[in-house]
Amino acid sequence: MPLDADQQPVPEKDEEQRSPEAVVTEPPINENVDAVANHGPPQDHDPPPGAIYPRPSALALKEDFVWDENKSVVELYTALGRALATPGDLYRAPAYAGGLILGSLAPGIQPLPVTEPKQLAAVVLDRLRVKHVKDGKTKGRLIPPGHLNILLRSELFLQQFRPLDAICRSPRYFEDFSLPEAGYNDRGAGQRLLYSGSDIEMATTLEAIPKFLDVMAFATNADRTNAVAAALTAQPLRHFWPGAKPLLAVSSTKSHGGKDSTILFAAGATPRVSISYQATDWALERSFVGAMRHSPDTGVIVIENARLARKQPYIASSFIERLLTDPEPFLWSTGTGAPVRRRNEFVIAISTNFGTLSEDLVNRSLPIRLTPVGDVHDRTTPIGNPKLEFLPANRDRIEAELRGMVERWKRAGRPPDLSVKHPFTQWAQVVGGILRVNGFTNFLDNYTTSKTTQDPLRQALGLLGAATPGSCLTATEWTTHVKNLGLARSIVPENDRENDKSQARAIGVILSNHQGETFIGETDNDRFVLRLEKSRRRIGGKPATRYCFICIDRTELPTDPDEKEQQTQTPAQPDETGIAVRTPQGEAN
Repeated sequence: MPLDADQQPVPEKDEEQRSPEAVVTEPPINENVDAVANHGPPQDHDPPPGAIYPRPSALALKEDFVWDENKSVVELYTALGRALATPGDLYRAPAYAGGLILGSLAPGIQPLPVTEPKQLAAVVLDRLRVKHVKDGKTKGRLIPPGHLNILLRSELFLQQFRPLDAICRSPRYFEDFSLPEAGYNDRGAGQRLLYSGSDIEMATTLEAIPKFLDVMAFATNADRTNAVAAALTAQPLRHFWPGAKPLLAVSSTKSHGGKDSTILFAAGATPRVSISYQATDWALERSFVGAMRHSPDTGVIVIENARLARKQPYIASSFIERLLTDPEPFLWSTGTGAPVRRRNEFVIAISTNFGTLSEDLVNRSLPIRLTPVGDVHDRTTPIGNPKLEFLPANRDRIEAELRGMVERWKRAGRPPDLSVKHPFTQWAQVVGGILRVNGFTNFLDNYTTSKTTQDPLRQALGLLGAATPGSCLTATEWTTHVKNLGLARSIVPENDRENDKSQARAIGVILSNHQGETFIGETDNDRFVLRLEKSRRRIGGKPATRYCFICIDRTELPTDPDEKEQQTQTPAQPDETGIAVRTPQGEAN
């Protein structure tokens, strides 16, 4: 017997022949929903031969869902919502009037926003046998198109579905650092999660992560540790700190130096998409928004091969800066559809060989630098090709080791690293604490160095200070040093290079703007850590404003051993990691 949306029986020709028990005069309001539930898909869920997705549940239904135009739209909308919600694979989007989300647990089916009338029509067709009735006459087998757009924005309809913030196939941590259970998890706004993965594995020891790190040509131990920080940020902790996670800035001194492998290691199983760098912000934004619309579950966005455009002093983007700091960015660009707001749960990575980042991007970055030596194409490693062999084969193991690191930190009482300094304080303290508990050191120690090397102006000021550390000079006196060192183009703006006085004035402004900051500078023999200070002193009877690069630390650059020293070295000995370490005779490993 067909059932209408008001749950009233529709008379049939043989109604008088049915038993009295079969006639329901006042059926319950949810009878239509019960019909869908009681006559759902058969026990055999296998699709027919040639199908790659589950068979539509409407094929197994024997009862019609009656859309009776003579009934109240309040009853129609509510009944349709209940019927569609019964199979359990449709959820409402968290935004008000935001439509639905198809969140199937079946393999190969990606999360699909249902925000257009045609999309809703297809969803209904696959799940219900609709019978459109008006004045007792059948008018068709589809929901009238005029109602579909209203349904997607009506709370009468949307409130029949459970709200969903995210679908994940890899486990993610909730705000209290607990892990989800299989299926639907409701931990409140922003934490309503559908977990469709398998049992969650925890690794008690680190094996795959050190093997990968040991074959990568990281510039310093800080870069090595920062790579692990990037993996923690992009995988188990990606949903933390919306609008307060750093840019993964991966650079190399050579092409094919390991940038892509490092980003792939950091991303793991997190869905990622790559876009090409565009020097113009509108083009970059359009690429970004288009990629996010095409792959809405993307968690890592990689901006590949960023390089300087013609006459561009550094790589800059106000769009990227906004994305890094906006908890719920407004995403829209011409030709990409309607604008949307999205919770900032993605991580942005940028790779570059040629070019430096702007000061604003460097300040918000997690720097990872690689410095391979020799011909990278002749390189062999004990783990095979890191990108094409090791990482795909060990992805699950690495993910389990990262979770094991977090669990070890939890058992230690979740101590933060209060010594680390970064604009994204909470992120830095939590990730730094996890790294420290698990034995990784020098987290963000290269942050100041990166700010100097990535910013041409800061790099020039570091060279200027290293040339005359401790000297307190006026702007006019510093102008002479700037010229002698060939730093005028890097320090003095083009419009202020007309004469010595204009250059001195510009240098005074620049030095004043950077007072109290720390710089890294090198000479042929030494590496300096310097702090720029400004004071007004009376020297020779006349007061003057002076600028001084105070030496905080000075390190002598190492020299290569001569032939005699090499002959006195002991054979290479393995250290605790199993890697051969060569030390001079008489010195401890």
